[in-house]
Order: sequence, then structure tokens, then C-alpha cells
Amino acid sequence: MEKYRKRFEIKHFLIIILVLVIVIAVIISVNKFSFKKEYKPSTALADKLPRYRLIDMDNTGITGDADEDGINDQKDIMLGAKKQLENPAKNIFLEEGETNYYQGGDPPEGLATGEDIIARAFLEAGFSLKDLVYEDIKDNFDQYPLREIWNQAVCDPNIDYRRIQNLEIFFKRNAKVLDILFNASDDRNLNSWLPGDVIFFDMDRDGYSDNVGIISDNTTRDGVPKVIYNYIEPGYTVEKNILKEKIITGHYRFPK
Repeated sequence: MEKYRKRFEIKHFLIIILVLVIVIAVIISVNKFSFKKEYKPSTALADKLPRYRLIDMDNTGITGDADEDGINDQKDIMLGAKKQLENPAKNIFLEEGETNYYQGGDPPEGLATGEDIIARAFLEAGFSLKDLVYEDIKDNFDQYPLREIWNQAVCDPNIDYRRIQNLEIFFKRNAKVLDILFNASDDRNLNSWLPGDVIFFDMDRDGYSDNVGIISDNTTRDGVPKVIYNYIEPGYTVEKNILKEKIITGHYRFPK
């Protein structure tokens, strides 16, 4: 009797093992599970998957730290731009009655233009764009269009750094000038557009720069970096994918 009972238990144990093996085999088959450490999708599938662009801003070779906060200048500028997305400022030109001229330079916190986004981001990184532009204009007055466009005979620190024509010249003279042709399908080109870079745009396609923004560390699903800017459309500070949609007129990295 004892011998028969042991055989019965062994038989049931083997049946249980067999059932478990079958269940595991079914799960592996249905889910196409792999015990390999790495899974490499087929070429066709790889082409369909999102392309993420991850950049370690602490290992880009940029070591400057103007405000001595332990964060490099490039990353600091980008973070200063992203901070402005927390409470997006309304575009000044949509605010009825605003003169766009402020004693001290910077508009009220809830208002901005594209140039103000740059100035505020730079200030977070330890750079006073107001002072930097003023000093460069003062020492190189004829290099700037103050007489031709605004009939100015002297610098005005309250407004000069907030005019896009002046900013373009300032960055050409004091920043690293980079490629303005954006090609997301070229890895080398794509990797040359770093978060914190300053980008000028011709938004209305009239041949002149009319907006400026800063590249974010956020990208689209295909790896294209988004840009933080403020313009009359949509009317407030945003982070959007416009590198492929708008005409790029300038691409700079500050400082040189």
C-alpha cells in the first residue's frame, strides 16, 4: 500500500511539472520573450521606434561656470529658459497699451518678448545680457544699427539688449557661431544642436530675424530638440518643435 501511494505521488508530481513546462512555453511563445540580456529589434521595427536623443549636459566639454553654482554655463542657460515655462509670460505685443520700454530694462514678470526669454535665461546662468550688450555697443557703436534704425546717438541700456537686431550682432561678435542648416537625419548635424544654444528665426519669412529662442533638453519622438521661445503666436512662452518648421537665421553658443 505504501509503495503504491509513493508511486501515485510521483506520478502527480511529474504531471504538475509537465503542466508548468507547458504553461511557461505558452507564455514565452505568446509574448516572444527572450532570456537574452539585450534585445535587438529587426531593421524594419527599429525604423518605426521613437528615436530618443539623450544628452549628458555635464559631459559636453563645457566647463565655464559664471555663477559658480556647480552647473556649467550651457546647462545653466537651458535651465534658466525652462524655468520660464513654469509660469509662461504673455507676449508684450498682445498687451494693449504696453510701450515695450521699461526703466531698468526687464519687463514685468508676466510679460516678455523672445529677447526677454534669452536675457532672463542668461541671468540665471550668471550673465547680465543687459550689461554685456551695453558694454559691447559702447565700445563698438558703429558696429550696431542704432543710428540707422532708431536714430540713437548713444547707448540706451534699458532697451538696446531687448532689440533683436542688436542681439544678432552681439552674438556674432561674442559667441561661437554654428551651423544654421538643421538636418535631423544626420547624426553629426543633430548632435551639434545642444540644449542652451541660442537660435534666431525668421518666423514670417520676410528675410529678417524676428524671434529668438533657446534649445531645450526635451525632444520630439524622433529626437528633434524643442525650442523655448515667446512670440505673438501662440502669444506666450512655449516649448515647441520649430527647428524643422521655421527659417533659422542664427545659431550661437555662449560664451565662445
